[in-house]
Amino acid sequence: NSVLPHLLFLERGDSEGGGEGGMPHVAWRLELFSAITAAIRRMCASPVRELRALAYEPLMVLHAALNSVACVSLRMEQVAVDAICECALALATSCGYYQGYFDNLYEDNDEELEVERNDVRDVARSVCSLDSGAITGTQKSPSILILERIVTACNAAMQHAASVGQLPPETVVHILSSLAKPLNKLGKNYKEQRSDIGRDILTTSLLALGSVCDQLNSSFESSSHSMSEILPLSRLACMGTASFSPMFSSLANVTGESAAAAASNSDAEKEMIATFRRTSLASLRQSIISTARIPELIAKSTLESTRYDVKGAMRGPGGEDHVGCIALLRLSHESDYLMSYIFEVYGSSILHDLSCLYQGLKTSELERGVGCDYGKGVTPVSRRVVLRVISRLALHEMKETNDQSGKGGTILQQLLQAPLGEMRSQKDHPFSADKVFRVCEASFDLSFFSPELVADLFENPSDDLGIMFETVITGYSRLSFSSEADVACQQWGRLRGGALSVLRTSLKENISEYCAKILSALTKAECEAATVQSNQGPDSGSNLFNDGVVGEEMMNAGAYIALIRECLDRIAKKKGEITEKSMNECRRCLSVLKDVAPNVMPLLLHQSPEANSHVDPRPTIAEAWFVTMTSLVSICRNHEQIAAALVGDDVGSFLGDSLSAAWALIFLKDLGTKKAPPPAIQRGMSLDGPQTLAINNFMSESMLLGPSILVAGGRSILSHIQVNDAVDQSSIGVTILAASLLRAVSGALPPWAVEDTPTLFRSMFETVGRDSEKFVQILSDSTKIKASSPLGAVNVGELLAGRYLDVSDRHIESFLHQSKAVTIKGDWRKLKVILKATCGGKKKDAGFNLKPQFTSWECERL
Repeated sequence: NSVLPHLLFLERGDSEGGGEGGMPHVAWRLELFSAITAAIRRMCASPVRELRALAYEPLMVLHAALNSVACVSLRMEQVAVDAICECALALATSCGYYQGYFDNLYEDNDEELEVERNDVRDVARSVCSLDSGAITGTQKSPSILILERIVTACNAAMQHAASVGQLPPETVVHILSSLAKPLNKLGKNYKEQRSDIGRDILTTSLLALGSVCDQLNSSFESSSHSMSEILPLSRLACMGTASFSPMFSSLANVTGESAAAAASNSDAEKEMIATFRRTSLASLRQSIISTARIPELIAKSTLESTRYDVKGAMRGPGGEDHVGCIALLRLSHESDYLMSYIFEVYGSSILHDLSCLYQGLKTSELERGVGCDYGKGVTPVSRRVVLRVISRLALHEMKETNDQSGKGGTILQQLLQAPLGEMRSQKDHPFSADKVFRVCEASFDLSFFSPELVADLFENPSDDLGIMFETVITGYSRLSFSSEADVACQQWGRLRGGALSVLRTSLKENISEYCAKILSALTKAECEAATVQSNQGPDSGSNLFNDGVVGEEMMNAGAYIALIRECLDRIAKKKGEITEKSMNECRRCLSVLKDVAPNVMPLLLHQSPEANSHVDPRPTIAEAWFVTMTSLVSICRNHEQIAAALVGDDVGSFLGDSLSAAWALIFLKDLGTKKAPPPAIQRGMSLDGPQTLAINNFMSESMLLGPSILVAGGRSILSHIQVNDAVDQSSIGVTILAASLLRAVSGALPPWAVEDTPTLFRSMFETVGRDSEKFVQILSDSTKIKASSPLGAVNVGELLAGRYLDVSDRHIESFLHQSKAVTIKGDWRKLKVILKATCGGKKKDAGFNLKPQFTSWECERL
């Protein structure tokens, strides 16, 4: 690792034939270099896996050094390139599946072998990396030379196998599929700047991929090979097709440009374009055939207990979808250029073929029965991936032909009516596991159509959609305090995810009036159920609020609120001038939030302690609420037109209410007294989780809107608590904010939350106009403000800031003096130390968790 780069460094700038000025006394460098690389070659060819693994790092270090040195003698460069190429190919050959490996497709994979194969893919990708070194020009960089050699070797092996009527070696397809990153970069570069080097390598790689796909397609037609022979090759070919989709997109663009200037194209470019056409067609056919003919899972998946599943899994390493479906998805979603090219090489019949494929997969799924996803066909998610492909291609054809009633429109309507019809068929059925399952599956199917189509359904809603949402709302009314969840409840937990997925798909395009109405109804139903559950206390069981229904293993509470956040973020990311449509969407989002606030706010401040016999829904609802508030603040800060439009809807008071709720949550926590520690069981939900991250982010962002928000927050919280007259009423809001932050550091919030506190105080400093004197005055007032009526854990006569601020004037003056110095010097990191020292020091043995991550409400795989 050290010697090879050093030898290359010494060799820089030397002329060919022996170093500086051709002097023979430096020939030892080439001799030593050759001896070391020969040793690495032997390691790579070793039958011992552990020994081969020792060569990975030296190879990657050698490649990096070779590309970082400006110039070395041609002889040493040749030795290095030869060594890297031979080693990469030897490693690929050594990690092949042994004879008979796939005889029993029901067994688990050999995990050590699969790990080695992944490592070898990384090595091959690294030594062919084009991140450094010239890609174009007459001088070939070492990376280009290595990539060219390996791609040429792969193609030669595949052509030889085809010439003797055999399937290509699996190891060759494996190494070729690992080169996607450099080949994709080469394709992009060739699109921007033509080069003979790039064209030749791209043509060779296309020949290699096309050859294996052609042979596999022929094998399926003739049934000349067994499943154990075809599966590993087809899996790798589809992985290669999916990985090469950016290169395909670049070449589709090149093909369009070349067609416009056909007379000036060279014979070599014409050959590349013809090869690309053949390979694209062969790859598409292989993706479709493999999806239709090879089950995604030969036997039940073992991914829950193993890393690489059963041998008979048509999935990538550790993946969860049929690789044929993934290839189709990548090809159809990479670019409009590539979509147009797919129709050009395959013809419009591709929509018919994909529709037949989808119907066949649906039939296989029904024949397998509920709960079985192996033996034939693909899993429901993979089937829906095909649906997504059809939807995108059909919409593309409709736009290109400007024909809404053509083949694409007809096929889409037929497919769209299937899930809607399934929902319709369940209208008069009572709530049961079977009904919920059928509605659930239909909802997930519907969510995989293009956003334009689903949004159109919400613009013109039918009773069919209503059945899905009514079933979800009915499920909340079935809450009981038994810890056992029956099958109907479990399926209902999945249906929540299906309904959310449909809404999410629609919201990618627009938030319609109907969509807003549904979001309000779902959120209210969830909050009402959560309130009833909280009323039963922390020890109550629940048939709904548990890990198997509404919890981390399925989909947490608060997801419907989180969708509003996603909608606001989508609008905020739009480039250019904000349109009337965008402003109306923001107003609709605000309307939903204001509509559900009377249900959300009391739930967040519910004084029932943290649940221990059910999954407490309040923390994730709080997280969803405050991250959505942050997005609302952000869009107001960054888009004056939207902020002006929302002023009429009293957005300021609304944000002030949420700010007040954030403060109230902090005041719920008992800090104990000088004689007694804080109680083990605290009022209200736990704040040790991502909900506190969300609260801190919201407070920090909202302060940057200006003093008016803090005034609104103060006005809101004073409706729940009276305070003493020691504070100027005009600055009551910011003073209570400062007191809540001091209480947070004193133990009301987890210790990890202290990391955010300097940022919060800095935002407060910005809000008061960067006035150090005013900032210190607010801090001073916050150490004096006391409750005249109880609020949460703050009793009458107690400091809002907490007991650690009930100290001598000398200590307070020291704290204020140090804080002022921070504002003058701008060293806000030091404030954390000051705050800890003032607010009782580090809190030990408090039983808090580490800093958490935000919750994900992804649910496509429930």
